[in-house]
Amino acid sequence: MSEVRMITVPVSPFCELARWALERLEVPYVEQGHVPMLHLLATRTHGGGVAVPVVDTGAVVLKDAREVFDHYEQRAADRLRLYPADPREQADAKALFDRCFDDLAVAVRAWAYAYMLPRRASTARVWCVGVPRVERLVVRVAYPLLAMPLRRALHLQADSIPTQRAAIETFLDQIDTRLADGRRYLCGDRFTAADIAFASMAAPAVIPPEYGGPMPTLDEMPVAMVAEVERFRGHPAGRFALRVYREDRGSRR
Repeated sequence: MSEVRMITVPVSPFCELARWALERLEVPYVEQGHVPMLHLLATRTHGGGVAVPVVDTGAVVLKDAREVFDHYEQRAADRLRLYPADPREQADAKALFDRCFDDLAVAVRAWAYAYMLPRRASTARVWCVGVPRVERLVVRVAYPLLAMPLRRALHLQADSIPTQRAAIETFLDQIDTRLADGRRYLCGDRFTAADIAFASMAAPAVIPPEYGGPMPTLDEMPVAMVAEVERFRGHPAGRFALRVYREDRGSRR
């Protein structure tokens, strides 16, 4: 399989999901990281849009992490596949994957940025890891101009933190209920796509050390955010996400 190019915003959990999937499915790739908002030139040059990652395979362009996952899952060897073969189990895993992608990710991303966008130095540091030098210079002088459209895109409001915190807690409670029968993973005793989706999308709320991109440190976060991270980490579903990262994150490049 030839090497592919993946356009990312390195901090993004959607990009983390794609990294994790490609590594588990043994797909070689080159990551090209960009700063949020400045990524648009690269994604559009490769045929994508606002969403990241965009993967250019040389034959097709995959325009978000779900497309990346589905494309390579369908082409993977049986021993590598991340969805169960049984149709009912596969449908369950896919439904949970989609809920993590469409619901949990939205809440976690808005919660995290509502806390972190006002902290210019910390957020700029994270944005500037693994991106071109010219983009690092742009962030240094034009951070407010990048933060403003991101704030609008995420619909951040004065009540975003408590609203999204409640949504995260509800999702974690639902995951805890699923795990209450003692199963090792979300869909039973086998690691699946659902586990990757949940752990990736929960990552900004629990800050796993094994995360494949940059993350703010606890010292860079507001005190109130640190308290919430610690609470999420202590939740049974948060502990599960941390364990999945610790035990199953896979190859590190």
